[in-house]
Amino acid sequence: MAEMMHNPDDLLRLQKEITNMVGLDRNVDDSDLNKLPFLKCVVKETLRLHPPFPLLHNETAEDCVVGGYSVPRGSRVMINVFAMGRDAKAWKGADTFRPSRFMPGEGEATGVDFMGGCFAFLPFGSGRRSCPGMALGLYSLELIVVQLAHGFSWVLPDGMKPSDLDMADIFGFTAPRATRLCVGPPHSCRLGLAAARVLEWRWAYTRSSSSSCSLPMVSAGYCLMA
Repeated sequence: MAEMMHNPDDLLRLQKEITNMVGLDRNVDDSDLNKLPFLKCVVKETLRLHPPFPLLHNETAEDCVVGGYSVPRGSRVMINVFAMGRDAKAWKGADTFRPSRFMPGEGEATGVDFMGGCFAFLPFGSGRRSCPGMALGLYSLELIVVQLAHGFSWVLPDGMKPSDLDMADIFGFTAPRATRLCVGPPHSCRLGLAAARVLEWRWAYTRSSSSSCSLPMVSAGYCLMA
């Protein structure tokens, strides 16, 4: 969301795609995700610039030479996924958030996927030791982003401009933003969709025989944020 608030044209394009494919009379569900190609480009571009783990830890299975350096078998090596995703030799405008680079028929990186075939794009690793939770992680991320973009119109506080956003990361085991994003839905937000989420939960709660019924993770997040 921080990248899209920093690049509002991309947020508007995503919202337009969602409105055209889903409409405004219902919530987006998982069956809609494959109908939203620009959403998938937004997620790819976000993970290119902000991988879940900036460094991947591995161990060499045999002696090898990398860049003229001898690396013995059993050496611990770290792959800098963060730097590879921002390598100017591999990406045009490497430091620029531009989801359209992955858009079929429009960008120059349309063949790049999450399977590890492109070594400049390894947000989930590659090969047998790639992240086993990749499919669930992508599904969750796509659903969260599309719900936030679909359910609300977002504005920066106190007349803040997109160019004023600090997009720096804190480099470490993970790479969170140095400055937290602060946004809010204006009065024109689509409160009907948020209200529908509340009603869905209340209906599920009253139908449940268990008194320990808890809010669904995704839906609850949106309702509470409203």
